[in-house]
Amino acid sequence: MLYKVLAFFQFIIIVVLIVALGSHYVSFGGSSLVVRAPEAPGESTVEYTPPPPPKVMVESLAQIKELKEAFTPTIVKVTDDIYYARGYALGGVQMVITDEGLVIIDTTESLDAAQEILAEFRKITDKPVKYIIYTHGHVDHIVGAPVFMGPDTQVIATEDCVEFMKKDFGWLAPFQRRCRKIQSGDMDSEYARKPPMQSKVRLSHTAGEKDIVWPTITFDQEYSFELGGKEFKLYHTIGETPDHLMVWMPQEKALFPGDLYYASFPNLHTPMLEPRPVRGWYESLDRMARMDAEYLIPGHSFEIIGAREIKETLEAHSAGIKSVFDQTIECINQGLSVEEAVAKVKLPPNLAAREHLQEVYGRVDWSVRGIYQGETGWYDGHGSGLNPLPSSYANREVVKLAGGADKLLVRAIELQKANEHQLACELCDVVIKANPKDKTARAIKADSLDYLGYQSGNLNMFGFYRSAAAMERKAAGIKIE
Repeated sequence: MLYKVLAFFQFIIIVVLIVALGSHYVSFGGSSLVVRAPEAPGESTVEYTPPPPPKVMVESLAQIKELKEAFTPTIVKVTDDIYYARGYALGGVQMVITDEGLVIIDTTESLDAAQEILAEFRKITDKPVKYIIYTHGHVDHIVGAPVFMGPDTQVIATEDCVEFMKKDFGWLAPFQRRCRKIQSGDMDSEYARKPPMQSKVRLSHTAGEKDIVWPTITFDQEYSFELGGKEFKLYHTIGETPDHLMVWMPQEKALFPGDLYYASFPNLHTPMLEPRPVRGWYESLDRMARMDAEYLIPGHSFEIIGAREIKETLEAHSAGIKSVFDQTIECINQGLSVEEAVAKVKLPPNLAAREHLQEVYGRVDWSVRGIYQGETGWYDGHGSGLNPLPSSYANREVVKLAGGADKLLVRAIELQKANEHQLACELCDVVIKANPKDKTARAIKADSLDYLGYQSGNLNMFGFYRSAAAMERKAAGIKIE
């Protein structure tokens, strides 16, 4: 046995000596790589006449009508003691009246909206606010809290909510503000076309840690309290965010799901932000479906009344999310690229036909991309992306091979006229990345972005496109007249 051990160590020593001696003659680094920055092309000289402003598609008119209804300020009397303020802003506010005071669930995204809502609530009751509950830490649910606070008000949230708020309103606050501005279509809005309807979204783009009312009561998985003869059960139900909770009133059979349900295919991934816990989302919806609720009062969109409809709706949402997640995981395991998965993953026809699963806020393709981002790394295994050059390098070569920026932009204009706006934008991107000073490329791209926004049929997508078009016009120094 000792002989075998000595022989093994002798073998290791020989290998080390061979590698050490061989390193004088063999270099794993090879010769120095040639990295050459190609010359930037000159600014294009092609003449460009902007197309007429885009119009709202006929099929979008019904959606706009529904959005206007959703954003019409309304106080809904759900039961004798439960009221729902919707339409004053993006986020809704729920009020529960008890004999000893009020419970407020979520507080919307601005102080102005919260003040309008409280004024309406005060026409119903003058009882003090005893508790505020944050379903999660997103800006459209917590910024209005100072308006509802009284001298003895307690604020309840999950323990994870505190950490979530520290990130969004602390070290990542500037990034979050920029993302939310872009998402809502407010970035450089003086360079943007007027939207087809006036938005009620009043996201705070300045709120920081000092502006937020922080939770005074936190819990891990479950928390219950009683007020004025009414019981409130809070459960940690991850989904839209890791810190999310739902509120259940067992005697009233009233369920407050926060953002785990609203009347759209859910926004499983916001393109500029971190991936969301998709598995937790459909598991939380399954849990809610088993509550046998008779009243469902969400943080956005319309309330649902009736146990059967609530159960069917929650089950359908859960099934839709699970289907997209399972299909995407299968694509990952098959080694498909994210682009291949986006083309392949679809909602099953029976779910895609449901009114409450239309892609008016979230999108299936964005969800696939988010799942890839959450479950895999950034490298696709094909080599070129492992240590990429700046994007300007390849784009400058492409512009040179095409015969100059004018060649590409002439084709982009042709595509724009043919309503192929996505490809037109991508050709403009080649020119812009090769030479960021090319104003004509930015002008063409901005107009095509407007058309993409108007044709999207999705609230988030419209906001992203509107901001993107405005940023391109600003870079080119073009204002909308």
